[in-house]
Amino acid sequence: MATTDNDKGEDLIQATLAKKGYTEVSKLGEGGMGVVYKCRHADGGLRVLKFSRGDFESSEEGQALLEEGNQMRQLRHPNLVQIWQLIMTPTLVMLELEFLAGGDLHCRIHDPQGRPISSEILMIRA
Repeated sequence: MATTDNDKGEDLIQATLAKKGYTEVSKLGEGGMGVVYKCRHADGGLRVLKFSRGDFESSEEGQALLEEGNQMRQLRHPNLVQIWQLIMTPTLVMLELEFLAGGDLHCRIHDPQGRPISSEILMIRA
């Protein structure tokens, strides 16, 4: 059976997880921009790791992403997910994010039928 680019990307992600001291707990999602995992770090803490594949390191887009990620790491606010680190290799970007229990954002800001909840109700919930 032939190895696909997707298989190679998955192998690279799994190797990066192991090298950085993470074990995969579950895959949270996957889309056009990459894949997101809930992982446990060697220190016992839960993290969210988001991987994007591409030629980031040598491109202007990659440098802009790295700069933006480093700026975002400095932000501290209770309503923002904390970015712990951004790691860039020639073909992979990994964002290490704070894990927040309680479901995804879509479920928090939409009613059961998928309609957006008004901002007034969201402010009351907070």
